[in-house]
Amino acid sequence: MAANFSACLVPVAVLALFYLVIFPNDLSQLKSALAPCDAASKSVAAAAAADDDVDFRMFFGILTRPDFYERRALLPHGEEDAVLVAMEIITHGDILVLNCTENMNDGKTYDYFSALPRLFPAGAEPRYDFAGKIDDDTYYRLGALADTLRRKPRRDMYHGFLNPCHIDPAWQYMSGMGYIVSWDVAEWIAASPELRGREIGYEDDVFGRWLRGAGKGKNRFGEEPRMYDYLDREMYGADVNCFRHELIADTVAVHKLKDRLKWARTLRFFNATDGLKPSKMYHVDLTPRI
Repeated sequence: MAANFSACLVPVAVLALFYLVIFPNDLSQLKSALAPCDAASKSVAAAAAADDDVDFRMFFGILTRPDFYERRALLPHGEEDAVLVAMEIITHGDILVLNCTENMNDGKTYDYFSALPRLFPAGAEPRYDFAGKIDDDTYYRLGALADTLRRKPRRDMYHGFLNPCHIDPAWQYMSGMGYIVSWDVAEWIAASPELRGREIGYEDDVFGRWLRGAGKGKNRFGEEPRMYDYLDREMYGADVNCFRHELIADTVAVHKLKDRLKWARTLRFFNATDGLKPSKMYHVDLTPRI
């Protein structure tokens, strides 16, 4: 089913951490959200009219590193790179910068989720229903994700791939490949500064413990087998298991796309090149080789 929704994939960079893509229908609203107050106020009527066509909005943060240029997640710190970022902001108006140093397990998840309600407080435009955090080596099929989230509750929701799989739910958390919470959960994080002292450790496990300890995210939805790691049979020891298997048609997200070849094979499998029109100017052989 074609996805009839609008989702704000707003890049949030924590010293170059987060980069998102804006759906065309919401680009004007994001620009107004980043504009001065007087400019933003002029767009209220247009935003209200656009709401009639929107099922839900999701803020998608893609965590990355400055040197992963090819993953379109660049927020560098050198003088020459700062110019490039400034040009990107001018061109697309879809980058937000958070004052947070890049780290693996030292609080960036807290910084990210707690910042969102401050950036987009209650009553502000655009209004978001969900907030997501994903790895930059994860490919989300947004149509499939939209069809899934459309039926999910807008409060106390926690969605992703339950990890470790097939154990007592009391010990599970959503895998770092990507997870989504309802906006009220992000608001709770922002209103709970005591979490700031409890963010050390494997970030996604810690996040799950925050929710369990406070009785949040009770509406949990695991997407096994529709979310999974890419199966690389050339990698030693790689085999099918509960979190890794062959590409399948009914997919929400594929993780561990660590190089160009894995991305290319995944995009080709899901017919991402269907829009390529025949032309005498080129011949591109897209015959599958997997």
